[in-house]
Amino acid sequence: MQTTVDFLRHGEVAGGSYYRGSTDDPLTEQGWQQMYSATANRQWDAIISSPLLRCLEFAQQHSTQTNTPLSIDPDWQEIFFGDWEGKTAEQIDSDELMQFYQDPINCTPTNAENLGAFINRINLAWQRLLNTHSGKHILVISHAGAIRILFNLLLNLPTDKLFSLQFDHAGLTRFQCFNDKADSFITLIFCNLTQPNL
Repeated sequence: MQTTVDFLRHGEVAGGSYYRGSTDDPLTEQGWQQMYSATANRQWDAIISSPLLRCLEFAQQHSTQTNTPLSIDPDWQEIFFGDWEGKTAEQIDSDELMQFYQDPINCTPTNAENLGAFINRINLAWQRLLNTHSGKHILVISHAGAIRILFNLLLNLPTDKLFSLQFDHAGLTRFQCFNDKADSFITLIFCNLTQPNL
């Protein structure tokens, strides 16, 4: 049994670059175009989306246009950055920022979701996806943080290396899972391509 899961990061978001987390900004016009480009002439058996607007609005439209079943799973939404929500990197103490990047498990921003809890949340979402959609080709529209965590869960990337991964807006990452069990063999097929040749 083989399950293929494509993770699509949302496109460019209104409001510029800052620690957005759970802040619910919509896509810009360019963000919409990036999403159209990434999904053009593609077909999936089902779509799963984060509930945040920058993912959900496109997911709803694509589901309607392609007649693809859509489900909304809040566990795929971005990590909550607490007191960093809405702030740019320049507005955050540089030492605190570096500590978070180097040791995100133990250096959580004030009032933020702990990275360990975030990892558990994404793991539950992943297991639920495999249990529900075994043997299918699924599109998950989510966030850079959630996709980073999969590299920790599925490929054993250490947590202190997670922020070494850069994901473009509307970039696609594909994992293939064989057997769909706890000891499944996972293959990373491609990563961070805005217009992959599928």
